Amino acid sequence: MNKYLIPLLFLLFSPVSTFSQNVKIQIVAPKEFMGRKAILLTREKGFAAIVHSIKLNSDIFNLQIANDLVPDLYQLHISQVKGSLLFFLESGTKIQLDTTDVSKSIVTNSKSNPEWKLFEDSLQKPYDQRINDYSQGEKRARKERNADSLNYWVDKQAIEKEDLVRKTGEYIAGHLDSYVSLYLMKINWYAFKNDKLFEKLDKSLAVHRTYKFLEEKNRKADKTGALGHNL
Repeated sequence: MNKYLIPLLFLLFSPVSTFSQNVKIQIVAPKEFMGRKAILLTREKGFAAIVHSIKLNSDIFNLQIANDLVPDLYQLHISQVKGSLLFFLESGTKIQLDTTDVSKSIVTNSKSNPEWKLFEDSLQKPYDQRINDYSQGEKRARKERNADSLNYWVDKQAIEKEDLVRKTGEYIAGHLDSYVSLYLMKINWYAFKNDKLFEKLDKSLAVHRTYKFLEEKNRKADKTGALGHNL
């Protein structure tokens, strides 16, 4: 697990705020799905934490979530159906379940989700596909013990990762009032902490716990940088 992830998760899910709200969501499913279990997970890099486990006994659900923890990225699983859906959860979100592949479900009534889909479809999914292709090339090179080919595929992956970080920064800069940008800032903090990108985020996001968390990290980073400069 990423060594920076444990303290991040501790702060994000610690009881900083005791106030919660009813986050109403709608999951539309056929009658034959009634009684099946739906699992909602929060998402971090390489990590998932179970937040809610509900039964599909109706299509309207009220989730008790801290006021300052939504909107945020969640993952939905449905028992006995393949795939999972990554989506931005906020009150009023409606999910029309695909009965064969949960990842193909349609999300509406969410301001943040179209912004997430834009990032996912234009940047994340193409990146994942290219990285998978390069990884397959690396495996073949290792199997063939071809050092030149191995270096080529390893370099391609490194360049691709750097390119995604750069494009993610450009996305954030173009969507400064988006909770999607706040999420992306959180999971890429160590790539952007010296770029003064956080300071450009719209102050309307300051009510979110992630913003407060990053604000404190930013303050400490500035203080550490100033001390280092004075030395």
